[in-house]
Amino acid sequence: MKTATRVVIVFGILGLALGAGLVQGQQPPSGEYKIGVLEPLTGNLAVQGKLHVEGYEIMRDLINTRFGGVMGKKLVFAVGDAVDPTAAASEATRLAAREGVKIITGTFSSTLCGAASEAAARQNVIYWETSCVDPRLTRRNLKNVFRTEIDGTGFGWYNIEFIAKHLAHRLGKKTNELKIAYLSEDSSYGQSVTESARQRAKQEFGMQEVGPEYYTFTTNDLTPVLLKLKAANPDILHHISRDQDAILFWRQAREQNFQVKAVVHAGATGYGNPGFGKAFGNDANGPFALLEPGPGLIIEKFRPEGQLVERAFREAVKTKTGADVLAGGHQLAGGGLWVLKLALDAAKTDDLDKFRAAVLSLDLPVGSAVNGWGVKFDETGQNSNARVQHYMLQWQNGSLVTVWPEEFTTHRAKWIPLGPWDQRK
Repeated sequence: MKTATRVVIVFGILGLALGAGLVQGQQPPSGEYKIGVLEPLTGNLAVQGKLHVEGYEIMRDLINTRFGGVMGKKLVFAVGDAVDPTAAASEATRLAAREGVKIITGTFSSTLCGAASEAAARQNVIYWETSCVDPRLTRRNLKNVFRTEIDGTGFGWYNIEFIAKHLAHRLGKKTNELKIAYLSEDSSYGQSVTESARQRAKQEFGMQEVGPEYYTFTTNDLTPVLLKLKAANPDILHHISRDQDAILFWRQAREQNFQVKAVVHAGATGYGNPGFGKAFGNDANGPFALLEPGPGLIIEKFRPEGQLVERAFREAVKTKTGADVLAGGHQLAGGGLWVLKLALDAAKTDDLDKFRAAVLSLDLPVGSAVNGWGVKFDETGQNSNARVQHYMLQWQNGSLVTVWPEEFTTHRAKWIPLGPWDQRK
């Protein structure tokens, strides 16, 4: 077993008693260690940005009070407002040059992470991304950049995993008999998820495809697309959307009586946004969205060290917000910060070369960390798609509930195939 891995695993199983104080075997932190937190706190991305900051803060306080800080020191933040790419770059520079941080984490949005990480690289500062899914982030040969979340190609990978391993047999078909229509808004996010899904579906499973069909997410009419889909008669619609375009499509699909056996999406926008359920009530029943774990999650299926921190984090979120259901922003930020703690504790330094070596040596199976994640970074700084366990949620009677992998949830998928609109109740 590699040294860094041993450090992390031994830490994780030191004790399972979740009292109010430190976990057994942990010493109270001494001194402070400051990192930069860079999120959009104003502007049109502020709602999600503030959720992420709150997730960081909840996990920071948990790390300090229950898990011995980072490298034995109390973790503290210097926060910057990344309202747009220009601000993201200037704030990253400020955090490094004026606040003196050696690590910056953020930034939620794929529109911000590129500029922020490039500015961090110019300052020779580690950039630790916990949410942005733009595949280009880790493809620029920047040795200071790491990402704990999967990228857009990972969403496509997981969507096809779900279709091949769960939907196909439920529909009574072999994978190479499935006909999939690919529909997506035309941002880098939508394109990366869609193209990754197309490639895996065709190369590994021989699935038949319709499309792809791309559109601008600000469109006000998707009727022409729907007419094409009705003519193609696919088994599955793989639809990557933002927010209003998902609502528009679903409304017009109902008006056009578009019938499809399953709808699969990825991410916290579109079908993954609570606003979709609010817009349709029970008429939202049926679509799947790949997300962080939702209601129904069986924490006992995690490894002991994963159960320990997951329960502690959920209790801390409930204490802070009063909510039993965790927001995706809380989960991504909290999960990413926890992995950073593991990396720093293994490295015992923020020296870039030594830190990078420690990060690349971590090798933790699924179920070891928050959200049931595992850890295995590649040379680009990207955590492995297969380790960053994601979950398929389904709209059921006004709520998104976890339905897959089935071993991790008490809920089961319904309406496979979807059937007529008036029978999805």
